[in-house]
Amino acid sequence: MRIALLQCELEHRHQAPHLAMCLFARDLQNAGHDVHCGLVHPSALDAAGDAASGVDLLVLDSIFPFAMVRRLKERTGATVVIGGHNALQHALRGPADLAIVGPGRQAMTSLAWGADPALIPGLWWKDPEGVLQASPAVPAALESQLLPFDPFLDWDYYGPPRAPGSNLRVPSIVADSGCVWNRSAIGDGGPYAGIAPRLPDVRLGPEATKQIQSTFIAREGGCTFCAFRYTPHERGGAVEAVLAQADVLIERGARGLSLQTEHPLPITAAVLDGLAGRGLDELHIRTIPWLLNRNVALLDEAIAAAERTGIRLVLAQVGFEAFDDATLGIYHKGLSGSENRAAARLLGERTAAHDGFLGTAGHGLVPLHPWSTPEGLRTTLTACREDAPWLLPQLTPASRIELYDEYSPLFWKAQDDGLVQPNPASFGWDWTWADRRTGEAVAAWGAILEAAVAPEATTAAVVLDGVLHALEHQSNPQDRRKHYLDMRDRARRTKLDIQEWREP
Repeated sequence: MRIALLQCELEHRHQAPHLAMCLFARDLQNAGHDVHCGLVHPSALDAAGDAASGVDLLVLDSIFPFAMVRRLKERTGATVVIGGHNALQHALRGPADLAIVGPGRQAMTSLAWGADPALIPGLWWKDPEGVLQASPAVPAALESQLLPFDPFLDWDYYGPPRAPGSNLRVPSIVADSGCVWNRSAIGDGGPYAGIAPRLPDVRLGPEATKQIQSTFIAREGGCTFCAFRYTPHERGGAVEAVLAQADVLIERGARGLSLQTEHPLPITAAVLDGLAGRGLDELHIRTIPWLLNRNVALLDEAIAAAERTGIRLVLAQVGFEAFDDATLGIYHKGLSGSENRAAARLLGERTAAHDGFLGTAGHGLVPLHPWSTPEGLRTTLTACREDAPWLLPQLTPASRIELYDEYSPLFWKAQDDGLVQPNPASFGWDWTWADRRTGEAVAAWGAILEAAVAPEATTAAVVLDGVLHALEHQSNPQDRRKHYLDMRDRARRTKLDIQEWREP
């Protein structure tokens, strides 16, 4: 077969391709298929589609929104297969022909040889009557998805300029699958008290019904926007396993690696010691804020190991999301605003104290959701200024939650509150504001920021301050509108400081 594997690069265009498809690609090459691999920036979608024109199978990761999948399907004329953590939502609402839900390495190989989809574990499709069908699920076995470990990393790239060597810039090594934060949001009550779990409103076959119920609904837990379920397995050999993967990638030229697990601190020091003398420059890890707070001693051990080995430790991708208690409750983050601030301060303090550690880059803020309030935004803005100024560039009108799926507590609550609406261009759904003041603030924020001359990294935070100040001090909507227009006019002409933004 002629097969194209494409990954969507929305933001991190200087990073290595995601590991799973790299392993798929090598399997398919070894089986004798003609395989083309490409990373795709949305601005170069048509160029990528033209390069893949005429292939038999077009395999896409589930980061691609539905509109992009449709465009690539039209451009190539191929059978489209979706894989990745969000593949189920593509099966429910998207234009793809097939989806691989769960572990997909064996499914991809079988599909390429033309096996009947009904006989390939892990495959989902719609039958001629439009009913979503599924074959039996693939048993969770991390080793079967990783071994043999021979990823193909020589991917083409379609998009804006990209740094040389990016395909080998911080590729992944895997210790774990899923997130250990599994406690039920509905069981914990709070904003989800009384929410009833439900199947998607789609015609489902019996196996599809059973799997959605058992894999996602019955196992609801963790952050309310995430369906990244934990795969329990023996961690006793985790250090040896990741070092074996590291050897392969370092031999191919990698000088940085990213350790894939949500709970890395128990093994980070041992991994760093095992990597000593192998020519590695940096090791990237990630975790979640409450785990960070509970494992400060392990973090310090890891930093000591980094300084001992000369391998810089980068702790990134911590999902702070926001710093107000209401938003953290909506997301079921497992900690309070003050505890979240303590985690942010910890990273800032350790970064300032240790040259071999960077903990203040690449983190997430998502303060905008259907129930956001101006008061919550003010709390998050103040917390960032006081405890994590390095997070201010992440505070923008685009820092809003995406409804990636419809089988999570956050979606169920938004649906019950009448705040969801169809969006066939994204992942099937979008949402509206419960508090109209927030909608006003975000609209003004975006319009002023769009007009700003020579914006800097923190300009969005400065504009937000001015917009919130108007809401807090001007009760008349017409007065606020005049203030917003004045801010926009001044933004077009000059760069102003915070105090000037606040003046009506």
